[in-house]
Amino acid sequence: MIVIVDANIIFSALITPNGKLAQILTHPNLSAKRISCYYATVELFKHQSKIVKCSHKSLDEVIADLYDILTSMQLYNEALIEMEHWKEAERLTAGVDSFDISYVALALQTGGMLWTGDKKLVDHLHKMGFKQTVGTAELFNKLL
Repeated sequence: MIVIVDANIIFSALITPNGKLAQILTHPNLSAKRISCYYATVELFKHQSKIVKCSHKSLDEVIADLYDILTSMQLYNEALIEMEHWKEAERLTAGVDSFDISYVALALQTGGMLWTGDKKLVDHLHKMGFKQTVGTAELFNKLL
């Protein structure tokens, strides 16, 4: 199974490094390939001060946790996603959140399951016929 990890999942795992999200992201023997877009790192650095504040950790501790998470997954270059998947992802995300287009395009490209905490996005995608989503509880039960 391929799991496409949205930046909000990584963000939440950094805030609660002993929670389910962090366990799934860093589990060494996980039976799923975890991937995300390069764009996720941009989002995380953009919100670095908020992550530090919410986690009640120092910047160095947050960076160490981020290192653990990022080294347990593969980052995918968005430039390698085929145009047809970008067009479909654009159609699927229209009117909900254009920042999530790369994650949806990556799910289409790889045939993977999108893991996001954005309920509004998931509901919208399901209404649009896109069912390649997975929730945290389901992942936790399946994979660990």
